[in-house]
Amino acid sequence: MTIVFGVLAGLLVAVLLLIRMLPDKVQYIETISIDKPPRTVYDAIRYQEQLMEWSAWPKETKSDCAVENIDGEIGAQTIYLNKKGKKFGYQEVTNLIQDQQIDFYLKSFVAPFEKEVRLTFILRTLTENQTEVIMWFDETLRKPHFLIAYFGGILKWIHKMHLKDLAYLKAYAEAK
Repeated sequence: MTIVFGVLAGLLVAVLLLIRMLPDKVQYIETISIDKPPRTVYDAIRYQEQLMEWSAWPKETKSDCAVENIDGEIGAQTIYLNKKGKKFGYQEVTNLIQDQQIDFYLKSFVAPFEKEVRLTFILRTLTENQTEVIMWFDETLRKPHFLIAYFGGILKWIHKMHLKDLAYLKAYAEAK
């Protein structure tokens, strides 16, 4: 009995140490070059109808999407709906700098580990017909639930999804 108690106490201490020591902030920057002028790339990101054509998220999460508010402007939202039509999250355009930057706030109603999620696309003109896209992901995780994200592989999956999104954005914009 004391061995079982010792093992359980050790596991509890390990979990508490992980909660205390693991960062609750996840940030990364990814970059891609697109052979199109900034306006084409800017519009492909800021217009939610276009974004949903190239984004990997609807297919990967098996969700339907709808745009609320005025598409292409601050306040436009892409609403994520499950197969029953129930809203389970959204992303909202929170800042626009013409041909230079698009900021999003993302909210999930089903991910208990997410506290605040922001995504920024920064566009830099390389040449008249080439744009560098810098994607900055910034997520604050909710403790202790964030252990699910760490040990469930969710953080790696999200990063992989963002890399897919950049590749899909490139293909979409260059086909226009």
